[in-house]
Amino acid sequence: MTVSQQSAAAHAGRARQIARVLWLTLVLNWSIAFLKILLGFAVHSVMILADGFHSLSDGLSNVVGLIGIRVSSHPADEDHPYGHQKYETLASALIALLLFAVSLGILRESVRNFVHPRNPEINALSFAVMGVTFVINVFVVLYERKYARRLKSELLTSDSWHTLTDVFITFSVLLALVGIAFRVPYLDSIFSFAIGLVIVVTAVKILKGSSDILCDRVALDPRLVEGVVRRVDGVRDCHEIRTRGRADQVYVDLHVLVDSGMTVLDSHRLANIIERDIRKEIPGVYDVVVHMEPVSHGLQRYSVARLCGAIPIAPPRSLPRASHLGLFDQTARLIGFSAD
Repeated sequence: MTVSQQSAAAHAGRARQIARVLWLTLVLNWSIAFLKILLGFAVHSVMILADGFHSLSDGLSNVVGLIGIRVSSHPADEDHPYGHQKYETLASALIALLLFAVSLGILRESVRNFVHPRNPEINALSFAVMGVTFVINVFVVLYERKYARRLKSELLTSDSWHTLTDVFITFSVLLALVGIAFRVPYLDSIFSFAIGLVIVVTAVKILKGSSDILCDRVALDPRLVEGVVRRVDGVRDCHEIRTRGRADQVYVDLHVLVDSGMTVLDSHRLANIIERDIRKEIPGVYDVVVHMEPVSHGLQRYSVARLCGAIPIAPPRSLPRASHLGLFDQTARLIGFSAD
């Protein structure tokens, strides 16, 4: 089995595990949402209804996640040579948009209830239902966080953040119920408004994480990659290190300097060794592209910068270290030359 086939099989297995987690959380989320919404209508509490609809949105986010993980598990094809994995990240962004929609509805209802107050009818059943749903929510968060770390899934991470807001919201509702039982005014409106704000903050956090991946934010510290590459025999130096992707699927490309007399075959073998070592020593690396350059290319770029007066020192007799090459790259860019 080739490396690409092994990666595809591993991704398919990971997708199945994520789907199992999402199915269980979907059943639990909609069960507690049903209980909260029924209770909210029964006791005329906007606060409990808001909590119930937030739990309902938890379930909807599970559905979005299941669709996203289903699509993202498809293997690479002619139209998607890099695969479909970003659909999982896109699903996380859609979860954030769902949260925004839910929060706006809750904020609107809380203001309306503040202007036209209505006293909820609190009883022992209210405390019992909210207590049970609180325990279930805590279990769901711990369960999703466990598998999010194990599978390195931003989808499960974002979904667990969504459910964690439900934990805090349900706990605040329980506290508010105590105050309402003692006839403290406006607690229902105040706590439902606070719930809406918490959901907005959570949505922003999820959307930020998703956009970082979709917009190819740096995924690894370049110094980490450089440390691995410079330990490989035959490598004189490396630069132009770029990374992108998710924590479990990082793409790496870099330029490596080798002796000018090295043959194409030896360069190819060296590139394979570099790729193997990066995959082995840095978890989550999915693909590595190595661009081989002769040492003379690095020195040539130095000479161009020297002639332009950008570097007022004589070139070293041996190959410059990585810190010098970094300066070469920056200077060459300033005067209009690229490293290619």
